[in-house]
Amino acid sequence: MKQSATVTSNDPQQPAARITLNGLIKEHISIKPSTRIMLRGYHGEKAEQQVTIAATVDEPLTLTDLSSTIDDKIEYSMTTVKKDKEYLLTVKTRTGIEEPFRGKISLTTNSKKKPRIDLVVMGSMENPIRVSPQYLYFGIIDTAKESDDPMRLQRTAMLNQISDHVFTIKDIKTGREWISATADSKGKGTDYTITIKLDKNKLPKGKFRETITIVTESENKSDTAAIIVEGKVI
Repeated sequence: MKQSATVTSNDPQQPAARITLNGLIKEHISIKPSTRIMLRGYHGEKAEQQVTIAATVDEPLTLTDLSSTIDDKIEYSMTTVKKDKEYLLTVKTRTGIEEPFRGKISLTTNSKKKPRIDLVVMGSMENPIRVSPQYLYFGIIDTAKESDDPMRLQRTAMLNQISDHVFTIKDIKTGREWISATADSKGKGTDYTITIKLDKNKLPKGKFRETITIVTESENKSDTAAIIVEGKVI
């Protein structure tokens, strides 16, 4: 914590002085790295995280009554690092991550200052598909002017599989008849070039911001990736 105050006086040499107070609030029980346990992984992948719980005062610390609100999602165990001083909590998913989840783990302690510890547990799925760039800007498009530049109404983005699995593109949804999108993998199946084109003759006047959704499949599991296209037609 940090607090400060300004003191004013009639001293002509120093009419104002600033006083600052710094203080450190000590923990009775240290929880590292955080009271939030994040279990992240790709679909079907198991995740694990460890948390160290330790006493910071010269009193013995014991932990009892370990429980959670999501026993169907996680399994956990406690081991003693230093007797009556430091413990290691290991939390892992029971199976591969199928969907995001959230819950908590509660521990009862012998500490009168902190008799209960609540740890938030969150599970999340990482998207195995990376899009670069995710945002494509076409700028100001004057449909009344002719242009010899073929790239004026065309942009490209890359789709890469972060994991080692080969993936295929099942569908590309543009949502607008004046937006077309094609994919080229060059036979690799691990990265694709997405080419997006605008139809000059069908472009509506005014600003536009549209989302292109790309449906992918890897090991019989579908995922989606999104590309935002934006511009202004005059």
